[in-house]
Parts: sequence; structure tokens; C-alpha cells
Amino acid sequence: MAIFHYNQERLFRKDPDIHLMHWGKEDCKPGHTVGPGVRDMYKIHFIHKGTGFVRIGNGTHQLNPGQAFLIHPHVITYYEADQADPWTYSWFGFQGAQVESILSRTRLSPEQPVFSMDRKVMPTMYEQLTDANAHAHSADLQLKVIMYECMTALLEVAPASSVGDVLPNRWDSYMIQSMEFIHAHYNEPISIEGLAALLKLDRKYFSAIFKEATGLPPQQYLLQYRMNKASELLEKSNYAIGEIANSVGYQDQLIFSKMFKRVKGVSPKHFRNQISQNA
Repeated sequence: MAIFHYNQERLFRKDPDIHLMHWGKEDCKPGHTVGPGVRDMYKIHFIHKGTGFVRIGNGTHQLNPGQAFLIHPHVITYYEADQADPWTYSWFGFQGAQVESILSRTRLSPEQPVFSMDRKVMPTMYEQLTDANAHAHSADLQLKVIMYECMTALLEVAPASSVGDVLPNRWDSYMIQSMEFIHAHYNEPISIEGLAALLKLDRKYFSAIFKEATGLPPQQYLLQYRMNKASELLEKSNYAIGEIANSVGYQDQLIFSKMFKRVKGVSPKHFRNQISQNA
């Protein structure tokens, strides 16, 4: 029997650092299969008892109790319970702006998705999440704490084997540092020249490798990130537009409104009115 839970907070929180989407637990029938298919989020399955196998990409892996596997977004995945000893597993799906950075510090990948976590978090993860979700006034914070505990445990049980695995080259190091800086300081005056200087890189070279990594020039990425944060504030708060402008790095409300309309297609006031009408 399968038991599913969905995190209703996902309906109004967009692009947080790390966010739980859903979780569940299932006693699978012999030969029970899932897929082949793809997901739009990360998903971890933990095996409580029984056995089965998972096929991710071109690799097939047999799993036993105490082991878990990580599904990456947009990677074809198929898994099947053993006919004689079908597995019972729990799972949780998650996404967020910091997930990729966190997982880059582990050895986990579509080619190496399996890890052991029989003494760390996962055996009771389902019960912890369900219990936390029952606390109406603090569920969001409790769920986030559990997710960060799980990510911390992942770094401990499946660490990258060397610094080279975490940062295969200096180019990746620059990207991680620049993204972390933008996400932490987007509400402050940021210049691309200053960010490049902080990394001790030529501005043109920095802009080129940043665009190659993200698909956007750094100034455009910063603009998009700020406007996404502004959209969240317009949707979830009653702050004045001038206050929101200051909160995302604009002292001039008129410039903020112009940039917002350029990115979102409507003015901040119109955007907020649309949210109110659709509520």
C-alpha cells in the first residue's frame, strides 16, 4: 500500500534554496515497476526491507535494505521490486536553487546514484516529515530543517572522494563562488566588474564563462534573479513597491518598475493586481 504526502507550501513558494515537494512510503507488490520515465525534480528512495533494482541512464543497480538511490531531473529512470522479496521503500522529492550546488559536493550522479544510509536520517525520514507537517504553525520551518539535516548526512555518507570531484576545474570554482555571491548579495549594489575583480578574473573572460555555464550573461542573470525575488514579495506580502524595490537592490523605484516590466512583461502594480484577481 502506498502512502503519499504533498507539501502544500510549494503552491506559493517559488525557487527557494531547497524545498520539499512530496514524500511517501510503499510496501511494493512482487515485480512492481515504475517507469521508464523522467522527473522534473530530484527524488531519493530509501530501501527499508526487501530488494529490487534501479536502472538510471545506462546503469543498472541492485539495492538491499539500508541503501538508497538518487534520481536526477530529466534522466530516464526505471525501477522494479524483486519477485520473491519485494522491497518496501520511502521516498521524497525536492528541488531548489541550492540543490545542485549541494549535490556537487557528493559523489552522487546519474552514473553513481546508490549510497548507504542505514544509520543516518533516512530510516525515519518518512515519519519525521509526516510529524513535522502536522504542526500547522511551524511545518515549513520544521520541514526545511529536516531537509538540511538530510543534505548534511548525504555529504557525510557520500562525499566526493577528492577536492577534484567537488571542483573538477577552476572554472567550476568560479561559477560556484559567483552564484553564491549573487544569491547572497542580490539586494545590494553589485557590479559585474566588482564581481570579476573579487574572483581575480578579467571582466570579459568572467562574462564569457558565466554565460556558457548559465546561458545568460551575469548582468542578465542578476536581473532575472532580482525580479524573481521581487515577484515573490509582490505575491506574498503587502510591502509597498518602493520597499520591494529597495529589498532587491534598487533605490530608484522608477528604474525598478522599468526593469520589472522588461523581465515580466507587466508593471509591478499590474503584476500584483493579477495575483489578487486570480486568488
